[in-house]
Amino acid sequence: MRKRERWNIDTIDLTEDKPQKTDEKNDSPVKSFVKKHWKKALLILGIAYLIVLIFGFASTRYYTDEDGNRRAYRLTFSDMELQDDYRVLKDQLTDIRDLLSDIAVVDIHLANGTYTDFEASTLYTELLDEKLDVMIPKISAMNLQKEQEPIREAMESILSYDLALYLQNISKALKSGDTATAQTALTYRASALKTYEVIENEMKAIAEKLKLETGCYYEWELYKAAEKKDSGAVLKTGKEETSEQ
Repeated sequence: MRKRERWNIDTIDLTEDKPQKTDEKNDSPVKSFVKKHWKKALLILGIAYLIVLIFGFASTRYYTDEDGNRRAYRLTFSDMELQDDYRVLKDQLTDIRDLLSDIAVVDIHLANGTYTDFEASTLYTELLDEKLDVMIPKISAMNLQKEQEPIREAMESILSYDLALYLQNISKALKSGDTATAQTALTYRASALKTYEVIENEMKAIAEKLKLETGCYYEWELYKAAEKKDSGAVLKTGKEETSEQ
C-alpha cells in the first residue's frame, strides 16, 4: 500500500498574492501620442486656426453701395478664380490702352500737320513691329477660365485684326497717297475703338460683380490719355470731327 502524505501546515504559503502593478504607461495609441506630442498638436491647431482666420479676412471685401454705406461681401472660390482672371485681363487692357494712346498721338500730330506723311508712316510701322506684334503672343498665352475666353478673343482681335490692319493700311496710304487705302485704314480704326468699348464694358461688369473699388480706372478717355503722354498731342480746332471719321 502507498503511504499517504501527511498534511503539514508548514508547507503552506499563507502570504496573499500581491496584485500586479498596472503599467501606467499602457495607454491607448491615440492617448499616448497626444501625451507625447501635445505641444506639436497644439501648434498645428494654432496654425490651422490662423489659416482659417486669414482666409476669412482675405475672402471678405468691403465696398461702398449706392447709398454710400460700407458693406461686406464674402468672396466664394468661384469669385476668387474670377478675380485672378480679372487681374490678368486688366494688365492686358492697360497695355492695349497704352498702345491706343501711342497711335492717337501720331494721329493727332498728323492731323495737325506737325508730322509729315513720311514721319507718321515711320512711327505707325514702328508701333506695329515693336509694340503690337509683341503684345499678341501675350494675349494668346493667357490661361483663363472658359467664361472669360470671349474677352481674350476680343483682345486678340483688336490687336491682330483691327489695329494691325489700321497701322498697315494707314502707313501704306501715307507712302502712296492712295485715298481708298486711307479710307480703309480709318474703317479699321473705327472698328478698333468699338471693339475696345466692348472689352471695357465686359471688364467693368466683372469689377462690379466682384464689388471691386475701381476708382477712376473706367473713366479713361483716349484723347486725354494721348495728351497726358504728349502734351503737344492736342487736336486743333476743327480737327476733332475729321479724326473720328
